[in-house]
Amino acid sequence: MKAVVCNGKILIINFSEKEEKLCKKVIQWLSDELDITIVPIKQQMNNFHIDPLTRTYVKNTGETVYLTAKQFDLLYFLFSHRGQVFTKEQIYENVWGYDNAPDASNLSSFIRKLRLKIEPYPDNPRYIITVWGVGYKFSEKEKP
Repeated sequence: MKAVVCNGKILIINFSEKEEKLCKKVIQWLSDELDITIVPIKQQMNNFHIDPLTRTYVKNTGETVYLTAKQFDLLYFLFSHRGQVFTKEQIYENVWGYDNAPDASNLSSFIRKLRLKIEPYPDNPRYIITVWGVGYKFSEKEKP
């Protein structure tokens, strides 16, 4: 099973072993023709787990956290590009599909609400990090 992410939309494709060669051709064509990212279906890093099929985040305690559609899209986008810093404009373009970013304070508020759901200590985030004067990134490694 493969997951293809394009502009916040997730396409899940299930292929048998025999169809794997065809799958690779389809994925290559999609990569050439569209702005897509191919990622594993379940994403995890140490104690951080997200699942695109259920669009949920699972805490290390096993508790499932349900996110709004855009909260999940934003989390999945940043998590899929761990360590890469994105400007607010890039986030709006990739997650919301906007060419011109709305008021930057909207994104700050949105990030704050997401942190309240996923961060053990939202005022001292370990996952979604603010890069002052630039934007945001998902930490490459979990802070203790």
